[in-house]
Amino acid sequence: MTPPRRRGFVFGIHVKKKFFILSVSIGLVSGLRAQPGNGNDVLTVRSIRIEGNETTKEFVIRREMSTKQGDTLVAERIEYDKNRIYSLGLFNRVEIDYTIDGNAADLLVRVHERWYLYPFPILGIKYRDFDNVYYGVGVIHNNFRGRNERLIFSMAFGFDRWVQLTYRNPKLTADDDISLGISFSSATVQNLSPDRGFYQQSTQSFLISTGKRFGFHSVAQLSGGYEVWDVSDEIAGGTLTPGGRDEFFSVSANYAYDSRDVREYPTEGSFHSLVAAKYGFGGSAVDFFRYGYESQVFLPVHTEITLAGRTFGQFSSGGAIPAYRYVYFGYRDRIRGYFRRVLEGENIVGGTVEVHVPILSPRYYEFPYSPLPEFSVWRYGLYAAVFADAGKTWFRGEGYGGRHWYSGFGGGLHFLLPYSVVARVEYAWNPHGVGEIVLDLGMSF
Repeated sequence: MTPPRRRGFVFGIHVKKKFFILSVSIGLVSGLRAQPGNGNDVLTVRSIRIEGNETTKEFVIRREMSTKQGDTLVAERIEYDKNRIYSLGLFNRVEIDYTIDGNAADLLVRVHERWYLYPFPILGIKYRDFDNVYYGVGVIHNNFRGRNERLIFSMAFGFDRWVQLTYRNPKLTADDDISLGISFSSATVQNLSPDRGFYQQSTQSFLISTGKRFGFHSVAQLSGGYEVWDVSDEIAGGTLTPGGRDEFFSVSANYAYDSRDVREYPTEGSFHSLVAAKYGFGGSAVDFFRYGYESQVFLPVHTEITLAGRTFGQFSSGGAIPAYRYVYFGYRDRIRGYFRRVLEGENIVGGTVEVHVPILSPRYYEFPYSPLPEFSVWRYGLYAAVFADAGKTWFRGEGYGGRHWYSGFGGGLHFLLPYSVVARVEYAWNPHGVGEIVLDLGMSF
C-alpha cells in the first residue's frame, strides 16, 4: 500500500556567489499527505533505504534526516528531511516515499546526483572602470570522495591577481560531527575604497578551522590564521607597522543556528550567528577585536508567500585598525538604491526586508536528450519580490551618529535555476528618487 500523492510539474533555478552552472528540468513530483488511513493511524519507521547515490556516501544523506529507524512517521518531518538533503547542494532532485505494512512504514529516499567537478570563470571590474578588469579561472569539486567535502582552486590575473586553495570537510569521520577547513591564498590586489586613492596591497594568508555540530541546527567553530600584508606606497593607515609590512596571527570563535528549509531560497525557518575575533598577539602592531552578529528570519504569511528579514552588524574595539581590515557596503553586502556605492568604515550595521510571492513554485523538468545524466533533471522556479534595504558604516572616532543611514527600496523577479543558482533582476530607488537596475546572483542576503 502506498500513500496518496500530489502530482504536478516543478521548475527551479540555483546560483552560487562566485560561480554557477545552469540547468532546467520538468517532471512529476509526489508529496506525502498528512497521515494515511483514517487519520488516527500511528506508523513506525521500520527501515530507510537510499537509492541513486552512486558517488555520495550514505552517511552524508542520513546525517541530514531527523527521521530515524524506530521513529513515528510524521509527514511534516519527511518534507523537512527532503529539504535538508536537497540543501546539501549535491542533488538535482530528492524524493522520499514510503510503503505501509500493517503499522510499519518502509521509507525510500531517492536522489538524483549532480555533476560535482567543473571549472568556473572569474571576471570582474574594479571601481566600475573597464580599464580595471581582472579575469581568471577556478576548479571546484563539490563532493570529493563522496563525503560532501569541497576542494576549490582559483587564480586570477589583471588588475587584481591571486591564487587560492580551499578544502572543507563537514564531517571528518562517519562517527563524529567534527568539521575541518583549510585555506591558503596569495594575492596582489588594489585597495577596496576608491576614495582613499589607488594603491597596491600584497598579502599571503593561511587559515585553519574546526567545528562541532550539535543536533540538526547548531554549529560552533574555532579558527586560527596567519596573515602578511605589504603596501607598495606610504599610505596613511595602509599598514600599522613602520615600513609597510604587517604580520600577525588571529583567532575567532563563532556560533550559528540554522533551521532554514531550503538554503538557496528559504521559505521558512531562521539563521542566527554570533562571532568574536582577535587580530594580533605578542606585541604585534595589529591588536584589535571585532564582534559580529547576523539574524535571518523567513515567515510564511499566506499560502506560499514568504516575509523575509535580515539584520547584521560588525563592531570593532581595541587598537588601531589597518585599512585592509575595514568593513564595506558595495561588495558582499550592498544597499539597493546605492548598489554600486562603496561605503567604508570600522563598524557596519544593516537590514533588509523582502516579500517573496511565487509565480512558479519550484518544480522539475526532465530533459531526455541530455548527454550526461547529471544534467537531465532541472529544478526551476520564479518569484516576484519587493524589498527595502538600509545600512551605514562609521569610524569609531565619529561615533554611531557621525554618519547618516543609506536606504533604498524596489522590486523585481527572482529566478530559481538548476544547480542551486538564483538570478535576480530588480529595480531600486533611493530616497532622492534616483533609480537603478540591479542584476545579481544569489539571494540578497
